[in-house]
Amino acid sequence: MISDEDIARQWGLSYDDVEFINARPKAMRVGLAAQLKHFQHTGRFLSDWADIPDEAQAFLSEQVDNQHMDAGLYDFQGRSARRHCAEIVVRLGFVRMTERHRSALSDWLQVTKCKQGLSVGDMVEEAFVWCLDHKVFAYSTKTMERLVRSARQQVLEQLLDGVVASLSGDAIAKLETSLAQPGEPTGFYRLKDDAGAATLESMLMVTQRLGFIQGLALPKDLLADVGRPLVDRLARRVSGETASEMRRHNRTYRLGLYAVYLMARESALIDNIVDLLLETVHRISARSRRKVVTGIAKEIERVYGKEKLLADIALASIDEPKHPVTAELCMNLGDG
Repeated sequence: MISDEDIARQWGLSYDDVEFINARPKAMRVGLAAQLKHFQHTGRFLSDWADIPDEAQAFLSEQVDNQHMDAGLYDFQGRSARRHCAEIVVRLGFVRMTERHRSALSDWLQVTKCKQGLSVGDMVEEAFVWCLDHKVFAYSTKTMERLVRSARQQVLEQLLDGVVASLSGDAIAKLETSLAQPGEPTGFYRLKDDAGAATLESMLMVTQRLGFIQGLALPKDLLADVGRPLVDRLARRVSGETASEMRRHNRTYRLGLYAVYLMARESALIDNIVDLLLETVHRISARSRRKVVTGIAKEIERVYGKEKLLADIALASIDEPKHPVTAELCMNLGDG
């Protein structure tokens, strides 16, 4: 539910706005008003009445004295609507997007947004906000999506280039061997395996994998300004591929992606080791408790006439229920 304050703030018309709108035929006014206010707040034009809340439509209708507004009279895809859009762009002082604007927007996205790991949709929204702030009219959402995807790809390539350039020759050789022999203890498939149950064998295997990754001296500093969502997305991409699919990628893409995956995998393996240690400690504790309880039970079995002792305690509790010793014995029996 949209509040009245939000409706008034986003869809309220100024005196100049009303003059501009009322100069058009009455059947066009509400549609033109909707286009004007939506563009002022988002930097893009509407394509359908369904994109406007009913409360906003009613509020706009009241402001332009059109109490019997018929939404069907205004076609957002029609020739009149396109002419209105052009008039709005000029009236608000916007300029058409040029190659210079595209380059500036792409640079801004690469520096401030791409490494955050935002989705394409979220980045498109951010790009339209940039255009709004710079009074630049972007042609369409599809145009913006292409620009966003291009910027994301450039940042990915720069990141992977930097990672591969920072790898030592020994690390590169080990990564290539891991992909070529995926079934070996430190092969591609084994490094993706779960830790398994808390056994000595599992502990040794996880420790071996962790030692392999740490021995690569991966450039983790290059991920310092990279958002976790982007790292996780790249790691999921590697997790979903087979060794043969990884080997088919070009060298930079193959080694860079694998290195980023292992940087993320390192922290997961450390967590695995901690979980295995905790599970082992819990098992030792449980076994110790069972051993103590079993010993006590065996001692009780060796007590001669224990049934008579229990009967005497029961009678004593009846005769002297408030006696401190009797009360304590009864409490202990109750706890047992």
